[in-house]
Amino acid sequence: MTFLPIVERELRVASRRRSTYLGRLAGAVVAMCIGGWLMLGIGDNAPGQIGIILFVALSVMLFLYSLAAGARMTADCLSEEKREGTLGLLFLTDLKGYDIVAGKLVANSLNTFYGLLSAFPVLAISLLLGGVTSTEFWRVSLVTINLLFLSLSAGMFASAIARDERKGMSLAFLILLVVLGATPLLEVSLQIADRHRSDTTTLLVFSPGFSCFTAFGGRIPFLKPSDFWIPMALTQLYAWIFLALASAIVPRSWQDKAAAPVPFRKFWRKVFSADRKHETARRTRLLEINPFLWLTSRDPLKATFLWATLFILGAIWIWGLAKWTKDWLEIPNYIFTAVILHTVLKFWLASEACNRFIEDRKNSALELLLSTPLKVEEILRGQRVALFRQFAGPVIFVLVVDIIFLLLGLNENIANRGDEVSFWVMMWLCGMFVFVMDMAALSWVSMWAGLSSKKINQAGNAAVARILFLPWMAFLLSMTVAGTASLFARINWDEKVVLFYWFALCVVNNLIFMRWAKGNLRTRFRDMATQRFAAKTSRFGWMKPRAGATSADLPPVITHR
Repeated sequence: MTFLPIVERELRVASRRRSTYLGRLAGAVVAMCIGGWLMLGIGDNAPGQIGIILFVALSVMLFLYSLAAGARMTADCLSEEKREGTLGLLFLTDLKGYDIVAGKLVANSLNTFYGLLSAFPVLAISLLLGGVTSTEFWRVSLVTINLLFLSLSAGMFASAIARDERKGMSLAFLILLVVLGATPLLEVSLQIADRHRSDTTTLLVFSPGFSCFTAFGGRIPFLKPSDFWIPMALTQLYAWIFLALASAIVPRSWQDKAAAPVPFRKFWRKVFSADRKHETARRTRLLEINPFLWLTSRDPLKATFLWATLFILGAIWIWGLAKWTKDWLEIPNYIFTAVILHTVLKFWLASEACNRFIEDRKNSALELLLSTPLKVEEILRGQRVALFRQFAGPVIFVLVVDIIFLLLGLNENIANRGDEVSFWVMMWLCGMFVFVMDMAALSWVSMWAGLSSKKINQAGNAAVARILFLPWMAFLLSMTVAGTASLFARINWDEKVVLFYWFALCVVNNLIFMRWAKGNLRTRFRDMATQRFAAKTSRFGWMKPRAGATSADLPPVITHR
């Protein structure tokens, strides 16, 4: 009998798949573009300094990529099989739990691993520039691969437990957050309790994230050589524990089970929800407004979770203010906090807006709704009102925080740099306006992506790429071209002109995609709601028509495998 037969099959399939080679090429191209852009921006420094900056910047990006991409690729691989009822068929054979887990791990990680490997030659350019040793390069490479293995294993464990795609993804990132941050948080707490505590690496070595710092051990004076290998070994141990748990859970988690009330969720509903009489009144009120609004707003805890997340972020910020009062009240910290708050709300909205349409399309609920007198415009209005009720309060809260940061930074600008007051005000006002427009555009684009995609992950990524990443990529590309031209023409760019250009790019991009998504939702909602995921994909990623279909039946989106 072949050892790990699914792994062997997946490797054979991957060797014939075009995406295996295209993904590796894409990873190298992206790494070269980022490296070239960084070198262009710091070209006035000495070669040794350029090498150090390039090495550190690319290393940090690789660390973050390995942690995020691994969990994203495996967090739904087993749970998808459970939802579709195909996982149990594998256990009718002689396959064991570890066969399936290892096969899924290889199948979903190969392209990510190849993309990571293709970035290492770009990272090695810093060795030619000087300032970086070969030991640091190999340490960063090992840490990156180790973190990717941990992230993939955590995603497999979360997928073995969960059945829902969003829950599996959230659980995977929560596991990584706990594994990475539990011991550093405990170390910080002990430092606060005992100010005379001098050993700062006792608990930090248990965090896989500590290996990211020890990879640059020669530049951090208090680190010992053993501080690198202990976190590396513990990271491997964590990853193998997650895989072993996933292998033990999979044979017992694929069966359909009767829904049982969760004690914690029941208690949570009892605390934050009204009694039976008020629940009935709320349902009647929502049904009178819009039936689809009631369908989308049946779970009142969605808004509670969002507010709880903002409360936790606010508590962390207040704790930092109490500990480092003078250093905390600085302009970079204001900007960083605002970016974090904006990003959390945008990604949350992109996931929430597409979730209802994807789930209802899978279980044919949208077809049943369209067979009722309920019109398409009423369905879209109900979804928009539900999103507004959930996100309006948090958006207003974040805007108030932005205004507070604007005023705090305004006082510092007036005291230190009076000539930058107008730019500071313009920057915050433009950022706040773009934030509101991004939220509005994401709601429409995410609804259309949810209607035309198979998975929540794909729909959310498509919406975020169109609204958030596309204008930034266009802005950075154009600024790179302009910066290269200014080296020859000696053109001085006014910072206000650059800000206005970024603002115009974001606004125009939002208006274009918002209009496109609105038009598709209003004219093609019925076609997409009743269409099955049976369309084939051409070599360039565009959907081919099914037998008997016309060109009007094809959605103008790229499907992702």
